[in-house]
Amino acid sequence: MNNGSKDEKITLWTAQSKIVIDTIEEKGIYHVKKEYILKKYGEVANIFLQPYTWFVGKAEKIIPRPQGAQYPIWLFTDLKYVDYHKDHFILEILVDRRKVIIFDKEKWNRILNLSYVPTDKSDAEKYEHLLERQGIYDPTDVYMKNYFPHLKARVKKSWDRLFDNSITLSESKQGALWEIRREWITKITKV
Repeated sequence: MNNGSKDEKITLWTAQSKIVIDTIEEKGIYHVKKEYILKKYGEVANIFLQPYTWFVGKAEKIIPRPQGAQYPIWLFTDLKYVDYHKDHFILEILVDRRKVIIFDKEKWNRILNLSYVPTDKSDAEKYEHLLERQGIYDPTDVYMKNYFPHLKARVKKSWDRLFDNSITLSESKQGALWEIRREWITKITKV
């Protein structure tokens, strides 16, 4: 994966809570910790942690994880895709392109839903027919239930396609950074 030239910069956007802003102002840097994810997602946190932990294992081989970072910070290449939450702030960040992993938002959404990432529309249809032949009507059952270990392995293997830029499911792009540094922030807007 090409992470960009030596001096190339990219602008990204992310919505963050006041505590993140305060942390950046106080420490000059922000890292996501597991405890933040557990607090944010509550009783469904363990479901999110499965794809997040998978992502960490793959992403740190692309861009080494700095000390203090446990999980990535999610950002967008276009402001229109940022999720706006009450009492949050939109951070506009200008960062060295080599520090960010850019990927297809639709592929990541499939991974978050513990689902198969197809290579194209034809592959998606073949996979859907396979599930129908197996009597599986909820695709998340493949991952969440222990009845389909061969299909679960196939789903997890398909997630590697997240980092294959030749496979595109949507035009919207998302990014991941290991940290946000104060000097990267070009604008903060209250939602």
